[in-house]
Amino acid sequence: MPASIRIGYCLSLTGPVAGNSRSAQLAHEIWREDINGRGGLLGRPVELICYDDHADASRVPGLYKRLMDEDTVDLVIGGYGTNTILPAMPLIMERQRFFVGLMGLGVNNALAYPNYFAMIPTGPDPNAALTEGFFELGAAQTPRPLTVALVSADAEFSRNPILGAKANAAKHGFHIVHEATYPLTTENFTPVIDAVAKSNCDLLFLCSYLDDSIGLVHAIHAHAFRPKMVGAGMIGPQNTVVKTTLGPLLNGFVNYDTGNRFPT
Repeated sequence: MPASIRIGYCLSLTGPVAGNSRSAQLAHEIWREDINGRGGLLGRPVELICYDDHADASRVPGLYKRLMDEDTVDLVIGGYGTNTILPAMPLIMERQRFFVGLMGLGVNNALAYPNYFAMIPTGPDPNAALTEGFFELGAAQTPRPLTVALVSADAEFSRNPILGAKANAAKHGFHIVHEATYPLTTENFTPVIDAVAKSNCDLLFLCSYLDDSIGLVHAIHAHAFRPKMVGAGMIGPQNTVVKTTLGPLLNGFVNYDTGNRFPT
């Protein structure tokens, strides 16, 4: 049997985005089984080597160094999301390796590394594209909303969506009346929504992971304050566990999503 093609990467299989990372890993395994069942890649079986970075960006460079130097993989690929992909980039650039990142928003904006390829349907202006629809829809309302509050997790992944939100707010003439971040360890989101309510914003822009999306939705439903639109950059509602946990509580939230169109 010919030697296998070894593909290495890391994922945050534990931590705040573990649910989405496990879905990505499942997709990788389905692909590996499928390609190997059809004779392999270039006539060689595919082997996947995946390490858990525990949602700790400081672990990522060492894991990719291990993949390249100790496991001697043929190809390294990015994990899921900005928090895992971005910290790998300096080493990848130093080694001049080809690198594909899954759902990392604007990872290469400042680096401009020519061998990086993004798997995310946000086009040439990813920061703004993610939530452009939220602001367009808000601007189309009658009476027209005038103000927006920006609330996001204090994490690497939220920085670019917030930059995009500010650009979209300026484009559509919304005044930002409140901006705040919260630690990913937050369990009680009532104070977060209390602060938003004091701003009396018309639109509430959220950029959240999985468990914090659940906490925010519950806190918003329990609160008396009712902005005209809520959502935009929440990663959680795309996750099956989050959807089934919240169920009808997600009704009324306006958020981005991605998918494929198939003929019926």
